[in-house]
Amino acid sequence: MGTLRSESNDAMNRRKGLLLVVLAGVLVACWYVVRFEGEPKPVDPLLIAPLHEAAPAWRPPPALMQNVSEPTAIYVVSGVTGPDGLFEALRLDVNSGARSAARIRFGPGTTFLPFDSAELTGIPALEFRGLTLPRPTFHLLVFPGPGGPGFHSVESATGVVHISAGTGTGRRTLLTLTLVNSSNMPEMRSLLSSNRSRRLAAFLWREADGWTLYLFSLAPAQT
Repeated sequence: MGTLRSESNDAMNRRKGLLLVVLAGVLVACWYVVRFEGEPKPVDPLLIAPLHEAAPAWRPPPALMQNVSEPTAIYVVSGVTGPDGLFEALRLDVNSGARSAARIRFGPGTTFLPFDSAELTGIPALEFRGLTLPRPTFHLLVFPGPGGPGFHSVESATGVVHISAGTGTGRRTLLTLTLVNSSNMPEMRSLLSSNRSRRLAAFLWREADGWTLYLFSLAPAQT
């Protein structure tokens, strides 16, 4: 009887061990395969503007400009120029959301000023609350330089992104975003900006059919 009970316990332990191995395999597979980036959740935005016609998803992010004589308008520039050297742009009215096509010239000596990257100014701020882990990722080639198939490390983030503005008791959240196993944190930081007067903050978000602009006021909240 004791021998049978021992063999039964051994079989049960083997099944438990196999189950743990399977669960570990599922967790590892999820770590490599499952990735999730939720929809941005803005808080009191001035404007949410899909830019599908001006900036397809396969293109780099558009440039944001503001004319010093038009404080209530934003120009979204796709980077395409015509024979006259003017850039095609989408003009957005901040107050009404009205949009119209435009052709502009920007650069030194013009009245158009680009939005400044938050990576340089710190406005608005991006904070991540969660866990980041290095994830080995397979590659076929290494460029530039020689190298064939292999693995490289990519930071994987799981948690919640908070985009905020202000300081001290006046600090407020502009937008939140939930991430699971995402490697897009560096891109998100590069897509934050503010206008030259620091009155507007912008966040660009890539979707399947194009980019979306989230625009926020940086004026202190009224009490």
